[in-house]
Amino acid sequence: MPEQREGGQRLAGRLYATLRVLKFIADPGRRKPTLQDDFKDKDSPRQRIQALKLDLFEDLVTAVQKGRHAKEMAEVFRAMPAVVPLRQGALKDNLGTPELAELNAGYRAQLTTLKEALPKLLD
Repeated sequence: MPEQREGGQRLAGRLYATLRVLKFIADPGRRKPTLQDDFKDKDSPRQRIQALKLDLFEDLVTAVQKGRHAKEMAEVFRAMPAVVPLRQGALKDNLGTPELAELNAGYRAQLTTLKEALPKLLD
């Protein structure tokens, strides 16, 4: 998994990818995360994460109770500490072009990592 030496925006992108996968596992009726998903000019990492309406404990319990990919969910949870940005500013609104590029790069890198770890789920 990624190291904390990455910049805040890249880690914010990784965090968002990880949370999208968790939400997808918990609620497979949602659209599957893809490498083509992009943050745009007015996007905010904080708003995108809040829009997922995650309740990680409830989502995990529901997934396990319904037999939905419990092992995969555990794999994604193990990735969490390595993808949380050290500074809250990484999740701010109104990112400039370089920050958006880093955010998108982090999202794609993390989703690629998770696809390798969970090929049957995210192929």
